This record gives sequence, structure tokens and C-alpha cells, in this order.
Amino acid sequence: MKKNILYYGDCLEVMEGLPDNSVDLIYLDPPFNSKADYNILFGARQGGGDGDDLAQLTAFTDTWEWDEKAALRVEMMTRAVSHPAHRAIRAFGELYPDGSGMFSYLSYMAERIAMMPRLLKDTGSVYLHCDPTASHYLKIVMDSVFGAKNFRNEIVWCYRGAGYPKKDFGRRHDIIFRYTAGDDYLFNLDAVRGDYAPATKARFRHYIGNVRKGGDYGEQSLNPKGKHPDDWWAIQPIAPSSKERLGYPTQKPLALLERIVQASSNPGGLVLDPFCGCGTTIEAAHLLKRDWIGIDISAYAIEVVRRERMRDLNISIAGIPKDLKGAADFAKRNPFDFEKWAVTRIPGFAPNKAQRGDGGIDGRARIFQGDKNHSLCIAQVKGGAPGIDSLRAFSSIIAGGAAAIGVFITLEKWETPSVKKCISQAGTFKRGETKFNRLVMYSIAEYFEGAEPKLPALAHPRTGEAMQAEIRPHQTPPGN
Repeated sequence: MKKNILYYGDCLEVMEGLPDNSVDLIYLDPPFNSKADYNILFGARQGGGDGDDLAQLTAFTDTWEWDEKAALRVEMMTRAVSHPAHRAIRAFGELYPDGSGMFSYLSYMAERIAMMPRLLKDTGSVYLHCDPTASHYLKIVMDSVFGAKNFRNEIVWCYRGAGYPKKDFGRRHDIIFRYTAGDDYLFNLDAVRGDYAPATKARFRHYIGNVRKGGDYGEQSLNPKGKHPDDWWAIQPIAPSSKERLGYPTQKPLALLERIVQASSNPGGLVLDPFCGCGTTIEAAHLLKRDWIGIDISAYAIEVVRRERMRDLNISIAGIPKDLKGAADFAKRNPFDFEKWAVTRIPGFAPNKAQRGDGGIDGRARIFQGDKNHSLCIAQVKGGAPGIDSLRAFSSIIAGGAAAIGVFITLEKWETPSVKKCISQAGTFKRGETKFNRLVMYSIAEYFEGAEPKLPALAHPRTGEAMQAEIRPHQTPPGN
């Protein structure tokens, strides 16, 4: 089993390949079925631009529908009486006899949660992070899979936030369910004691100083080892200006994950995050000298971890193409994810929010001008054999004023007289004293060779600031 590795793909398939009794701690922060699209925005609020060309990137669409796939999943678990989630799914079937988005979500989660007891060591623990939208249903699933006797805590993560509903109390918490593999579970109490507020720490130091001088303060509530932690945690979310913020929707603070990792694993142990997102769990495990495995179904999330959070490490990535043949297979197997992956081969580009009816635009970027007057770049990806008509159509989008520059991304290099004519007819864009083609050709073959398209400096998709030096393919080969 490989450790300290990122897997791109469905965590169900990856977990099926992991050995029994190999994991010390599982933390999962899955999509919540909140019916919300979590978007990363850049443009008017982060680097200039407004109106229709405000680019949006959906890291994942947290919306579930009852479809044929969900119905087959439910039927399988309903028929399989030995399935760990069998009883829970049957109960949900009584509640949702005609199916629903919630039932689709719960069956999806039950299918994956059922894989986890096999992976945990006898001393292992699992922490399931959820919000009130489905936490009550997910606890039923966890009881069914792990057994109600192995439920240990319902941790309430409390935090401040902006704004209040007019006719409700402010919603200021998430739920984290803690279960164990059995009774012989690991819990490092001393590692997670304390976390006093600064004023409390000052009083504690004052008390210790007086004890050393022989002063008698009577009974004290403060333990020199720190307070035994409760099941509600006041840990603030990441501030908008924090250096920790990566701009990833639903990003959790590092302090939250450090507490979980310290409580339920030891140095050298293995931490698994099946929905790793932007990699907070991975960073916490790495900093605390644990091994880790991260899985995510979003190629964009994997790139955030590789390029931003763990950019100083040469981490392994499985499931992402390592060569041109792998990229071609990826394009056939999962064309939409291939489009996202291909767009993000160019640092500064973000995938388009919609991948159906996108008007021939698969990604966007901003040319950094040194002020708020950023110019838009667009990209189109062709995973199969490109046609000259599609290139001409893309060129006409640029000519119509939709963008200053357009990048046409193909698998193989595409250089023909017709292509060169299109490039010439599209004209040039001037940035300072340098001229750039408005129609730029780029291929995945060039990416694997370490070549980059000739473009002006691009703005960072999150901050709008000028892009800094990125890890290049020739410096860190993809997947290694």
C-alpha cells in the first residue's frame, strides 16, 4: 500500500483497493446535500472585471437528484441483507418511497461509509463532518455501519459568521460524529488538552507563579496539563485575509484538523481522508508526522493540493494522467473532468462553471495589467480529433470581443496551414511592448514536454494578484 499519496477518483473504488486493518484515523468532510453550488469567484471582487464576464469556478456542485443510478444503488443495498447499511437504507425507503435527492445522497454516503470499518485498525477512529441538513440521517447510517455502541461523541464545531436570518436563530455550527472500530480505541487526551483563550493562559501563568512562591489560592479550576476538552469546539473559520485561505469552498481551518489528528492517531500512523478537497487533513497529518492518503473526485481539488497547499513536496498522484497516452484515455473515460484538468495545465486558468451549453468556453483567466483593468482570456479543450471548423468558431468568439486572447487546447500538437491562417487572421494583443497572438494553440503533448503557451502574465484565479512562479512539468513530473 502506498502512503503519502493523492488519488484522483471515486473514493469507493480507491478504498476497495486498500488492505484490511491498515488505517488509524479516517476523517471525512463529504458534500452536505445543502442544495448549494459552491463557487470560487474571481473578477469584480478579486482582481477587476464585472458583468457577464465574471468567471466562476464550481469545485463541486452539492446537489443530488434521484436518478437511475441512485435507484440501482438503493436496490442493491436493499436486497443485500448482509450489507452494513441494509437496515438504514430500508428505513429511508419507507421515508422516501418514491425516491428523492436526499435519498440519493444518503445511499451514496452509505455505500462509501460501509467500506470504512474494514479499513480501520482495532484502535482506529472515524470522524464524519456534516451540517444540520443531513446530520440526523447520517447518524443512522453510522449507527448501522459501526454499531451504536461504538458512537463516542457528537462534536459541535462552533464559529462566528456574518449576517443573520430575519426569522431564525443564526446558524453557527457544524456537527462531527466520532465513532470507533471497537472498545480498544486510541485517544490521546493530553495531546488535546487546553487551548485556552489568551486571558485564561495569563491567569494560569499567574497562578503557577504564585504556587511556586508558596501562595495559597485554594481550589483552582485550571489543570497544569490543561482542561479536559468538551464536545463543543470554539475554533474560528479561516479569515478572508488569512494566509491559510486557499479560496476553496468549504475549506476547514487547520486548527480543527490538527486537534482531530492529534486526538486519534500517533506519529507514524496512517490518516485517510476520502473527500480530501483542498487537503487540510493532509497538511495536518504531514505537520504532525503522520502518513496520509487523500482521495477526491475533483481534478481541480487535486491540483489545489499539489500546486498550492503542498507545493514544496514532491507528492505522488494516482489517477491523473502521467503521459500523453494516459491523457487520451482520460479524455475518453471522463471528458468533462478531462476538460477541467486540461484547462488547469495553464497556471492562472480556472475551469468553466457549466460544462453543458458553455458556448464553446471551457475555462477563463485574467491578464494581469498591474491595475484593476484586467482583460479576459478564454480556453476551449478538444479531447478528440479537432476540426478546423471548431477552431474557426472559437476564433470568431474572440473576434467578437468576448476575450482578449483565446487558447485552443488539443491532445496532440496541431500545426497545419489552415491553423496558421486562423492564428494570423485573429490578430494580436499588445501588453506593454510585447505582442501576443490573440488565438493561441497549446497541446497536452507540449505540457508533458514542459512547454508553456506564450501568454502575458496572468492573474491568480483566487486573489487577482500576479501569478508567482509555479511548479512546472519539467521540474515536477505529473504524478510523481
